[in-house]
Amino acid sequence: MHPQDYFYFLAHSALGRYMQTSQWAFAIVEMVHLLALAALGGSVLLTDLRLMGFILKDQSAEMVGRQLGRILLISLTVMILSGIGLLSEEAMKCYFSPAFRWKMALLVASVIFYFTAHRWAVRRARIRVTRFSERVAALISMSLWLGVGIAGRVIGLL
Repeated sequence: MHPQDYFYFLAHSALGRYMQTSQWAFAIVEMVHLLALAALGGSVLLTDLRLMGFILKDQSAEMVGRQLGRILLISLTVMILSGIGLLSEEAMKCYFSPAFRWKMALLVASVIFYFTAHRWAVRRARIRVTRFSERVAALISMSLWLGVGIAGRVIGLL
């Protein structure tokens, strides 16, 4: 099956038809998506700024990362689910959109980085002194997640 077939199927599914014909569905799902984005972005920013040694210096980065990691995972799950709803409304437009492809590539890279190098850096940061490698991990993390957000915004502009 060609990837375009999946997008076509999603656009013509019950969810796609509902999202395309409902007066309020897209706006409500987008609101949920953006609220989850705010929670995810806040947890990433707080964890990474702590990992860089800029804020919450009296708490270990490991503790901050552990506590905010739950918010990040819940937000990411809500964003993926609501993103499927948003995608179903304009699936074929997204299929042909370079910005959508960039967003998906950056999202995959962000998630892989979070579950590997970023978690390693946060666990390694048990002490209050910040190492260079932890700062680099935080900078890469913030850059990847920012890229996901920017690419997502560009989808709406094209």
